[in-house]
Amino acid sequence: MTEFNFISFNDVHISDTNPRARLDNYKETILGKILQAKEACIRVRADAALIAGDLFNLKNPTKNSHRLNQELIKVFSQFPCPIYMIEGNHDLTANRLESLEEQPLGVLFADKTLRQLRHEILEKNGSKVSLVGIPYTEDMDIGALNIPENKGYVSQICLMHTHAGLKSGMIFGDRLWGYDELAKLSPDVFVIGHYHIDQGTYELDGKHFVNIGSMCRGSLSEDNIEHHPQIGHIKITADEVGTRYDVEAIELQIRPASEVFDLVKKQEEKKESEDIKLFVDKLATEVANDSSIKTEDLTEKINVMDLSQAVKDRANHYLQEARLSKK
Repeated sequence: MTEFNFISFNDVHISDTNPRARLDNYKETILGKILQAKEACIRVRADAALIAGDLFNLKNPTKNSHRLNQELIKVFSQFPCPIYMIEGNHDLTANRLESLEEQPLGVLFADKTLRQLRHEILEKNGSKVSLVGIPYTEDMDIGALNIPENKGYVSQICLMHTHAGLKSGMIFGDRLWGYDELAKLSPDVFVIGHYHIDQGTYELDGKHFVNIGSMCRGSLSEDNIEHHPQIGHIKITADEVGTRYDVEAIELQIRPASEVFDLVKKQEEKKESEDIKLFVDKLATEVANDSSIKTEDLTEKINVMDLSQAVKDRANHYLQEARLSKK
């Protein structure tokens, strides 16, 4: 019998700058969570750690200090296993993979602190696990993905930075892939980043999905305050009978919301959020009553409004929820 163990996390969004309404030292809080992932790797004797994109929060490379990278190198060097990562949209300038060389993540790849994942094979006792990395790509076409065929691997794990969930559709102006669509691909396990809201772990047609939301709680919003960051643990056991999977989410130790967020400001923003939801509910009703109106058209209208990005994201989220509820 051969056992492989992996610890996964995603959407770390570390930054030198505190997000709005944070009361703590945001950078130190995130570094502490990464150290908790390290401790988990030690505890389960992980063969590798897997990061499904968005290590950094600010896309402009000049907004991330050299000191921040030095601190990340120090923390990641304490891991007892190799760390494989794919690029998220926040790790790149204008979502372009060509910008990686000028990004801080490019430095971490270059000095091997993190290993840029495209395709790696881990072998133990003659058993092999294939690791595949799909970085963030605008307008991703899953039918065109270059995923290596299974050449005798006991399992294949795929890291993706894309919106995915139980139902397909659109969210925040992006394609939302349904698990049933991804399950048609060859990997046995999908570790998914990009969608900050916890979608949990899920099994469909023998395929396993680890879509546990962001490691960070970020800025002040209802979802972020209630969100409890987690890491994933994937255990793969191979023997003469076959391959078995144990997939779980492990909650991280976090401070109470009252110690992390300005909750007075939260009340003000809650009112703003409620107003947005009323506005979007009205739009959703119009869509339901007039088949000529497309959700995508409303999303485009929201995106060009003179609103903050946080407000636009919230409006698009409510619009997506309203659309899915009518299916």
